[in-house]
Amino acid sequence: MTAIEDRHADSVASEGVLPDAPVGLVRLDAAARVVAANRAAWDLLAVSPDAVLGQPCESLWGLPAAVLDDEEGSWCAPGNDPARRIRYQADRDGEGWLLSLPHPETAALLRDAARLAHGEIPPAVIPPLRDLAQRLADATAERALLERIGALLGGCDLDLALPDAQAAHPLSRQIAAGFGNLAEAIRQAVALSVQVASEVPHLVGDNDELLTQSQAQVTALDTVLDITRRLLQGLKGAGEELQAVIAVAASADASARQGVAAARQLGDAMREVERRSARAGDVIEVIDAVAFQTNILSINASIEAARAGPAGRGFAVVATEIRRLAEQAATAARDVRVILDESGRALTESAASAEATGEVLVGIGDLLARASQAMESVVERVSAQDQEVIAIDAAVDRVAALSRSNLEHADQVAARGTALAQGTDTLRDCVGLFRLPADPLGHRRHARVRDLAQDAAVRIGEALALALDHGRIDEDALFSRDYAPIPGIEPAKFTTPFDTLCDELLPPLQEPVAARHPWIVFAICANPDGYVPTHNLRFTQPLTGDRAKDLVGNRTKRLFADRVGRSVGAHTDPYRLQVYRRDTGQIMFDLSVPVFVGDRHWGGFRVGYTLE
Repeated sequence: MTAIEDRHADSVASEGVLPDAPVGLVRLDAAARVVAANRAAWDLLAVSPDAVLGQPCESLWGLPAAVLDDEEGSWCAPGNDPARRIRYQADRDGEGWLLSLPHPETAALLRDAARLAHGEIPPAVIPPLRDLAQRLADATAERALLERIGALLGGCDLDLALPDAQAAHPLSRQIAAGFGNLAEAIRQAVALSVQVASEVPHLVGDNDELLTQSQAQVTALDTVLDITRRLLQGLKGAGEELQAVIAVAASADASARQGVAAARQLGDAMREVERRSARAGDVIEVIDAVAFQTNILSINASIEAARAGPAGRGFAVVATEIRRLAEQAATAARDVRVILDESGRALTESAASAEATGEVLVGIGDLLARASQAMESVVERVSAQDQEVIAIDAAVDRVAALSRSNLEHADQVAARGTALAQGTDTLRDCVGLFRLPADPLGHRRHARVRDLAQDAAVRIGEALALALDHGRIDEDALFSRDYAPIPGIEPAKFTTPFDTLCDELLPPLQEPVAARHPWIVFAICANPDGYVPTHNLRFTQPLTGDRAKDLVGNRTKRLFADRVGRSVGAHTDPYRLQVYRRDTGQIMFDLSVPVFVGDRHWGGFRVGYTLE
């Protein structure tokens, strides 16, 4: 209090009234008795001045005199009512105290604030605290919700079941969506870990077999490498031997040519001997004729000697000897003729043999020439093969090195397979800590989407079957897996033999499902390869050329090769529920059911949605 207020208070103390102020004022004397108060104090105390003036300070909400031991301070009445808080200050002369009480409105504000602090919502909160009261009420509800969520997460319990009062809170829907996403992701992780765990032994076995095969391959390659190198050495030796053979063939060819010349000379000599033998035959004919005439002459001489009688005996003896000589000459001539005939025939045959020998030698010469040329060609091929074998040797060496590298990688794969098995066990143990909802379709939204998807899949299958029956498309085209790229578009788009029909039939069947609930993002068909022939109209906006915009705004006629995109049209399960991150970054659920055209599986109908 200021000095002016002190002087004013002193001026009115005798009257038991203190000046008006925004707060209640009470004066105590040195004995801690009430001697004065202002109007605000009487209103706050709800008593008349006569009932309090002259009374000890205990009459003020039980204020004990012992509290007033400092020059200033504060005291709160029992019950911690913030409206019953008294501040005190000793007079400067030390003869009493001046007390200040809260203003009535301030007191009411403090009471409501205290109740709000304790989680109580007053039935009628003063206007300044109404917003705060609502915030505190929301905070209280959120705190209760978070405490429940904290308790569930602390126990790895993802089966979020909230009372109706909490379930209606906006935050509850977001948290429930998060719990649903997490639970389904963990459920898929569990399924994947089980699948991976089941595949690890096969992987390890296949790797062991690969390791064994790789070792055998390395051994075989080493053997091939050794054989190749021996072959290379053999080819080099063969080349040298062929060069020697070529040299021998060249020598033989020269000898053959010389033999041809000799044979021709022998043939000529034989023909000359044959010619001269023929002339000797003529001489023998002359000798034979002379012997015949001599024989005739001797016969005549013998006759004349016989006629001469004894005088002709000597002449008869001479005639007899001449006849004998003529006969011998004739006999010799005949023998010589036989010999000459035989010699002629032999000479003829020898001449023919000489000619044949010459011809054979000519053929041998030609053959040797051709053989020499062939062997030169062989030498060239051997040389080429030598280079090829060198290349093969290098290639086999590289393959052997690659096989050894494969062996090392196989060892690494084996180690990683073991680590993968251990990691899978760890993952399975970790995800096994979580308690998941027994049936994901216990969530009403999942069940609702399944019913919508199954109904739409039946109607789509019937529409495609009807188009097939009416000849609007043939079966090969409807089930085609041929994709023709549409040039100049990013992300890539394709056309198929059936997408024109789908553009006509699918929108009336897809769009009502997509528009059924605000939390449904899309409802489309996909074939077993993840190809979407006709997307929803909201995702079939005109192309802009901006990849980021077209990625979101125009998603029709695309092949979705992500994990979920590949599976939605390929499976034949009654339904498949998956959670994934879309290529746009959005976390979504995907529920897909198969589409059958007659008895043949065509693809799937998928609905993408959120739990928020």
